[in-house]
Amino acid sequence: MIELIRIGLAGILASQAAYFFSLIVLYQVMMDWYEWGTFPDPSNIFEKTVNFLTALVFGVAYWAGLKVKKRKWFLRPVLLSGYLFLYIILAMIAFKLINSVLIYLERNVFL
Repeated sequence: MIELIRIGLAGILASQAAYFFSLIVLYQVMMDWYEWGTFPDPSNIFEKTVNFLTALVFGVAYWAGLKVKKRKWFLRPVLLSGYLFLYIILAMIAFKLINSVLIYLERNVFL
């Protein structure tokens, strides 16, 4: 079970990075795709669940895309690359920290 959690976490972090790369190459298409896939004002549990799962998998990259939306077209990829670099560093730190907790639980709790 611990290994499945690690794989799931790595999958989510990798999905965010892949969406960052997609934003760098196809900015407007990917921003529109995210907006079409979510509900602007969710009113029930289904819509809220869809928005939560979409934000979980692609939300950080979309947020970065919103931050550079008003910049010139040639500056967007540069800024998004900077956000991607920061994201990769923070994702590796977060993965290592969560992995350390999982290793501790695996060794000491689930004997």
